[in-house]
Amino acid sequence: MTSSDIQIEKSHAVLKHFISEQKLPSEYACIAQTWFIPLAVTLIKHQNSANRPILVGINGCQGSGKSTLTCFLSTLLNEVFKVASVGLSIDDFYLSKHSRQLLASTINPLLATRGVPGTHDIVLLESTLWSLRQGQPVSLPAFDKSMDDVKPQEQWEYAEHKYKIIILEGWCVGLDSQHPAQLLSPVNELEAKEDASGQWRQYVNDVLSVDYKRVFASIDYLVMLQAPSFEHVYAWRCEQEHKLKTSLASHRTDSQLPNETMSDSEILRFIQFYQRLTQHALSTIPAKCDRLFVLNETRGITQCQQH
Repeated sequence: MTSSDIQIEKSHAVLKHFISEQKLPSEYACIAQTWFIPLAVTLIKHQNSANRPILVGINGCQGSGKSTLTCFLSTLLNEVFKVASVGLSIDDFYLSKHSRQLLASTINPLLATRGVPGTHDIVLLESTLWSLRQGQPVSLPAFDKSMDDVKPQEQWEYAEHKYKIIILEGWCVGLDSQHPAQLLSPVNELEAKEDASGQWRQYVNDVLSVDYKRVFASIDYLVMLQAPSFEHVYAWRCEQEHKLKTSLASHRTDSQLPNETMSDSEILRFIQFYQRLTQHALSTIPAKCDRLFVLNETRGITQCQQH
């Protein structure tokens, strides 16, 4: 048996365990074998060519599967190919609830809600990525969405390996700012009623054009999971929230449902915070990313493009 055969056999075993552990549908095996294992091979070649740690960005709207892909790639690279890799989510770099409340009181009330550029700790993200690329030990931040706040630092994971591949996933990862003229008209009810002056979306665009641009410019390889349209975000986000609610309920001893989760109507409002830039991403990132996976409404991959 050749080394290549051994790797294929190991990847199948790792994939089988991953699907079971993550409670994924059996169809994920075919998707991973067809698209994601070859992607891992490409990333290894890219890193070998660069001869230094590389930063891989994964963009996708809420519920598109980017967190699962990041976890699978990291698992595959570490366990099968023995290439030290680590996966990060930009969601874990959200500002604390207190910090966002300060933004809300000094700049615009909508900034109290996590999500858009301007509600992340970009300084912390930059310093963390720098440490990882330098091979220096660093604690990886963690955000508790059920509590809408940063987890205590003693609960952060300590990363001390010298990673060759660093993966950063997030719904706005790799996104450019919009042209000022695009900010003039509201895209939904939230913007029309609660940001009539355009102050909030202007602030978001400003930080995206400077601070976030600086971070995203350091991405060596950008991947996108492209949803069919923004309309699918609501259904996918509801699915995520229902899973979170089930998970939280299973760990509670009382009979009350956890109130840390959102109702479907609350989700409908929540995703309006993301709508403008999600639609912007869907229309602009496909042309600039290195690997594009076109998704259907069930998150199956219908097409793959490499640039």
